[in-house]
Amino acid sequence: MAEEFQERTEQATPKRREDARKKGKVAKSYEFNSAIVLSVSLIILYFGGKHVWVKISNFAVFILSNLHSIEISKANLQGYATYMISFLGLNFLPFLLLLSVVGVGVNLAQTGFVFTFEPLKFDFERLNPASGIKKILFSRRSFFELVKGFFKVGVVGFVAFLTLKGMIDDVVVLIDSEIKGIADFIVRSGFSLLLKTAVIYLVLAIFDFSFQRWEYEKELRMTRQEVKEELKELEGDPLVKARIRRKQREIVRMRMMHNVARADVVITNPTHIAVALKYEPKKMKAPKVVAKGINLIAERIKEIARKNNVPIVEDKPLAQMLFKIVDVDEEIPPQLYKAVAKVLAYVFRLKNKSSKVSV
Repeated sequence: MAEEFQERTEQATPKRREDARKKGKVAKSYEFNSAIVLSVSLIILYFGGKHVWVKISNFAVFILSNLHSIEISKANLQGYATYMISFLGLNFLPFLLLLSVVGVGVNLAQTGFVFTFEPLKFDFERLNPASGIKKILFSRRSFFELVKGFFKVGVVGFVAFLTLKGMIDDVVVLIDSEIKGIADFIVRSGFSLLLKTAVIYLVLAIFDFSFQRWEYEKELRMTRQEVKEELKELEGDPLVKARIRRKQREIVRMRMMHNVARADVVITNPTHIAVALKYEPKKMKAPKVVAKGINLIAERIKEIARKNNVPIVEDKPLAQMLFKIVDVDEEIPPQLYKAVAKVLAYVFRLKNKSSKVSV
């Protein structure tokens, strides 16, 4: 319960960001997409509009010049429709395809590739009227969208009003102009109005994009407790990990103690270090440390060695070196061959003497 009142002061972790993307939650500005598409449309219109205008003019002239000979019937209606569609397709389809590519590209640039059915899943929370009213009336996003809507209508309308107001004197002169002059004036005026609108819309889109990114980061923020819980999920509970390590040490210790009974010799410090060695010439290149320990573990090693008649040799320097540089189940390094060989030779001599005495 206390977690609900914690402030979300921590930046979102990579896992939280990835989970949000899987649910389709990404920072995205629809205004930015529209502004870029509109700007590209104006660029295309500026550089390719004349070509399209000539094509349309010639087509209109052809149609108007041959109206007297055109007969509309069931037999030729399909032919006229096919010709009209092919004309429009050849002249406008490339521009529409280019705008589609631009729209998809801008969208991918904002969000990257995201494919998920998560937003389509049924959620009872979406049917909650109280939750819906709260999102509409009392959220930063709703307030921003409201201000943005007023800004678009107000500023764009004001710019359009100023632009059209400045054209009033030119409109009066057009009364005595030819059709071509009127058409040119309409095209220039329309393009000028679109250009000014696009500039304002682009500024609005940049601001909207910045807000969407800020709002997205704000929503993804986490409390310190959430960060801790996520770390536990990723790395495991420290208490559980400690119990596992303790269990692993117990298993290793039990195996070590079992190996002591089969060791050839135990080298001691003599009081607080014990290292058990095993050497099988046919299987090993060098003697191997099968168990080692300090203090209580060392005493336990010596106790097992006595019960199993494993010789215990006191060699303080050698015991310290073996304990420091050789791990359990590892062979001794070459620099210790000579010292260990002396100990083993002594042990083997003792074994031989005891075997002769017993005989």
